[in-house]
Amino acid sequence: MRLGLLVLAMVWAAGAASGQELPGSREFLTDYEIDVLRERQDIKLRLEAYSKFAALRLELVEQLLAKPEPGRGAKVHRSLSEYSSIIEAIDDVIDDALLRNRDVSKALSGVLEAEQRFAARLARIAGEPQDDAWRYQFVLEDAIDITRDSAELLAEDLGARKGKLLVDEEQQRRRNLESMAPERRKEEQRAAQKEADEEAERDRKRPSLLRPGEKLGSKGR
Repeated sequence: MRLGLLVLAMVWAAGAASGQELPGSREFLTDYEIDVLRERQDIKLRLEAYSKFAALRLELVEQLLAKPEPGRGAKVHRSLSEYSSIIEAIDDVIDDALLRNRDVSKALSGVLEAEQRFAARLARIAGEPQDDAWRYQFVLEDAIDITRDSAELLAEDLGARKGKLLVDEEQQRRRNLESMAPERRKEEQRAAQKEADEEAERDRKRPSLLRPGEKLGSKGR
């Protein structure tokens, strides 16, 4: 954790010294963190990595607020913004896994505990207003809301969460179709129908253990 914090501090220092936009300022992860995620394809390990990155941002915020310095408000703003993006990325990873029918149940308890700790840390930050708080007040409130919403999702029944995702996905698909030109819409509909027909054909051809003429629910089954 300390090494990661040092890397972030060095990135800040480089940006301040050059007077230019900080390297990777349009990204919410460092190059090192991106490399870490590439190596962690397992859902549990990936979520643990994201949680560590989020904790790192809050630690940096707390260290910055412990001592006044020029430009501190902008740095706090940046770190809180990155923190929020990381929490949203956690939600996206879980949603994607659910839609792909991957088991995430064993990974969620640790993430929920982490986000509960994050919520407490953010509350303490909000409860100690600083002279330059106006520079980061909005993103702090946003971070608190995002953390609360994410924790509520983590505590939600996974089946219900997946059901909502499927409904949202279907509604988005329909909106996309409606926005297409007529010919393009017909092509998409034909492709969807073809895929459905192929899936039905695969189901029909799947081997059965039933004897000829035997039906499910008959004696001995």
